Amino acid sequence: MLQIDNKYKPLLLEAMEELMYKISLQLEDMKGGPLTKQRKALTKKQADAEKLQHLISNTIDK
Repeated sequence: MLQIDNKYKPLLLEAMEELMYKISLQLEDMKGGPLTKQRKALTKKQADAEKLQHLISNTIDK
């Protein structure tokens, strides 16, 4: 398991929030359109980023 110093937690979470926002804007532009390869990839990236964000939030304090 990756260990990261607690002092980096706020910066990591902020970066993840910005990434999530960027992905959501890209997906918003595709809303109502066909489910393309790019849209599928962005949706997977969004789900993976959410998982990583939760891991950072929940594991760094331990």
